[in-house]
Formats: sequence, C-alpha cells, structure tokens
Amino acid sequence: MLHFANFRMLTFDCYGTLIDWEAGIFSALRPVLAAHGKNIPDPALLELYGELEAQAEAGEYLSYPNVLQCVVRGVGRRLGFDPSEQEARALPESISDWPPFPDTVESLRRLKQRYRLAVISILTMICSP
Repeated sequence: MLHFANFRMLTFDCYGTLIDWEAGIFSALRPVLAAHGKNIPDPALLELYGELEAQAEAGEYLSYPNVLQCVVRGVGRRLGFDPSEQEARALPESISDWPPFPDTVESLRRLKQRYRLAVISILTMICSP
C-alpha cells in the first residue's frame, strides 16, 4: 500500500498530465490548416502530429521548439502546402497558452499545502519553494 505521508515531494509530467496538450495543438494548427483550406479530423491530426514529432526527434538533436516547427512543416508537406515561417513558429509559440485540464490548478493548490511539487518536462523543470 502506498503511504503518502512518507513523501515530501511529488513530481508530474506537464503535457498530457497537467496541461491539455491536445487542445493546445489544435488551437495552434487549426488556423494554419484553415489558412491553406485544409481540414483533417482531430484523431488523424493527432496521429500525424505524433508521427512527425517522432521523426523530428529521431534525427540530430533539435530543441523542442525546433521539433515543433518541423512538425508544422511536415503537416504542410503531407497536406500539400508550404507553411510560412510565421506559421511554422505558431505551434512552439503557442505552448505558453496551452490550457491546464479543468482540475489541474485546484489540485496543485491542495497538494502544495502538504508537498513540494515539481513539474518535469521536455521544455522545463520547475520546483516550487
């Protein structure tokens, strides 16, 4: 049995656990697709995103913002358009606007009363004091 009284710190993955990365991806990619007259169902877009992200990460090291730009360019290639530089930056620049899941903020507030909290992510590592 897990005894939470034995712990002083809890760690969390950020994207997909605390942050609704799917909503964030859609909010960044949908305007790019619309600007080029493209439409793709959400499940297919997520599948394409996952495939292209894995391809970008399998090669030479790239920062995560650069990986995301590769994803946008790859989506364009697959769907028959060439995204502008501004469109390629839309996904990495949107990350700070990705919404938390509805229960995230209140849950972290409550947990912080008892534990130190740390978010572990590809993009960042933040510990509360």
